[in-house]
Amino acid sequence: MIPDKAFYVSPQNVNGDTFKLDQGESNHATRVLRLKAGDEICLLNGEGTGYHVVIDTVGNEVAGTIKETFDGLGENQCSITLAPALIKRDRFELLLEKATELGVAEIQPLALDRCVKKTLNVNRSQKIVTSSAKQCHRSRFPVLNESLDMRSFLDNRNGQIVSGLMGAEKTLSQLNLNSDKPVTVIIGPEGDFTENEIKQMKDAGVLFYNLGQRRLRAETAALNSLSVLNEILN
Repeated sequence: MIPDKAFYVSPQNVNGDTFKLDQGESNHATRVLRLKAGDEICLLNGEGTGYHVVIDTVGNEVAGTIKETFDGLGENQCSITLAPALIKRDRFELLLEKATELGVAEIQPLALDRCVKKTLNVNRSQKIVTSSAKQCHRSRFPVLNESLDMRSFLDNRNGQIVSGLMGAEKTLSQLNLNSDKPVTVIIGPEGDFTENEIKQMKDAGVLFYNLGQRRLRAETAALNSLSVLNEILN
């Protein structure tokens, strides 16, 4: 059984069957959680590998021995990118946390025409993503990008792209997506997409889906969509 307490370990700090934590993670382990030699913890390298380890030494640097290695710990089979429009900070940060828990591989914020908020604190947001990944034992931390407008995003994105849109004919489960290929899901802002943004998506071959007759908040629509994709693709 994998231990409950999880920490980030840099891949460079794993050597054979031994590990050491950086100063920040070591301080958290010893000064906050009061861990000691002999305790067992979970390590995540952020690149797709998890470890069940035992602590041998504590102090300024926590180090120990790896008992078991897990490739792809906590990861989905299908790679999903979430491209949400920027919304108010508290709700966007909730979205970041829950999207990480739901297994997204990449988060590409969009600064769209009807977004009230146009900028993103990437450093603060990355800390939220990393903390959430550790909490839910994900071995690969989601990539968080700088925000883009719709045109810039579509010009650099291909493959299976879907978008929630009120009034679309099909539901997400009716789009017949290929689980062997990455999927990108676009979620608009509270004021919805502009006609120009919808045209840009149509021209790029984006597939539209509806989430029912209720008008959902942007973060609810995103999490609903991710839950459905997890069900049908993994």
